[in-house]
Amino acid sequence: MRLWPRTMTGQLLALLLVGLVAAHAIGLMLVLGNGERIHVISREQMAEHAAIAWRLALLPKPQARAALHQASLDSRRYTLDPQPHIDAQHQRGRDQDILRQRLQDLLALPADALRVSLYESPEGPATLRMALRTPDGHWVNTVQFPVITQGWQRPLRFSVPVSTLPVLVIVALFLRRILRPIKALAQAAERVSRGEQIDALPVTGPQEARDVTSAFNLMQQRLRRFVEDRTRMLAAISHDLRTPITSLRLRAELVDDAALRTAMIRTLEEMRVMVEETMHFARDDAHAEATQQIDLQALLREIAEEQSAQGHQVLLEEATSQPYRCRPIHLRRALGNLVDNAVRYGQCARLSLRAQSDGALTILVDDDGPGIAEAQLEEVFKPFVRLDPARHRGRDSHVGLGLAIARSSVEAHGGRLLLCNRSGGGLRAQVSLPA
Repeated sequence: MRLWPRTMTGQLLALLLVGLVAAHAIGLMLVLGNGERIHVISREQMAEHAAIAWRLALLPKPQARAALHQASLDSRRYTLDPQPHIDAQHQRGRDQDILRQRLQDLLALPADALRVSLYESPEGPATLRMALRTPDGHWVNTVQFPVITQGWQRPLRFSVPVSTLPVLVIVALFLRRILRPIKALAQAAERVSRGEQIDALPVTGPQEARDVTSAFNLMQQRLRRFVEDRTRMLAAISHDLRTPITSLRLRAELVDDAALRTAMIRTLEEMRVMVEETMHFARDDAHAEATQQIDLQALLREIAEEQSAQGHQVLLEEATSQPYRCRPIHLRRALGNLVDNAVRYGQCARLSLRAQSDGALTILVDDDGPGIAEAQLEEVFKPFVRLDPARHRGRDSHVGLGLAIARSSVEAHGGRLLLCNRSGGGLRAQVSLPA
């Protein structure tokens, strides 16, 4: 189970929530960790009331008792008695020490003339009793009901909904707005990785997002210009080479020696195919093709039918329709090259399409040929690499570009092309396309 969120919004909200909870915890530790239970304002007021009662007790006894009776309310009671009414069991505590010190400062009483008892009832209000000895030996007994600071559960129960949740909601709304350009940039980068042409992204959001978006737009502009320049250059080279090749072929037809004429024509034909295939490989014509949704199973069926019509043995494993968004011509060319290799060197080709649990698709092209040495499985993807120079059937076999073109096309869709030898013999080409 993954507890930490993956998205930036989720991680920022989680960090904010952790920070708010930590701030509350630190605050409660500072407030509750010193052992004080009575609210500071309530404690100060009760010390003042007890000091006033003690001063009233200095009057003649009848007047003192009457004054204390008049000062007594429901929230506080004062009596003048011969003995202190104090429960010694509850005289220890941080609040009791503070109150004793405060009363000593107010009345200049000795330590043995002050007694303070705090009793917190789980069922009712807390009771604070203070006994102050008068100069004639009587005791002023006070009973008050202080305001007790709440336990940590009650403040959190109030502060978390009132302060934390609104903050999280507001931050989440602003984060969505702030991260919208980044999300758009990620989607655009994914489309560009598939070879699509997209318009320049709007430069919005915070300054950092604006900088990244501007850099992305500039990168895409430079890449497009680079590809266009390279395409124009190769087109010019191809055109310039095609004319002398054609001229040389016409002159070769006039050679009287048949063997020499045939060798010259074969060499010129190889040069022509090399020029054309190099042009196809380098110009990256997929960028001009619009992305659209097709039935990938139907595309494989068309390839199999075309190969069968040419007399090749191509079998397609039946499967349900699999809609996929791609550039059909480009992908068709890649799969066609794989099938060409399979029927050329493996006598037959078996096609199958499989859907993965995450929505990705896998296309398998199996043949019954001799396979490829493990050390050369990656080597064959390099342009102009031919494992068997003696095999010159078909245009791709002349220049060794078929697999290079196929991998380039697959990777332009964000996928992968791998070759492996099957355990039962033969070669397998595996095309993995992302969801």
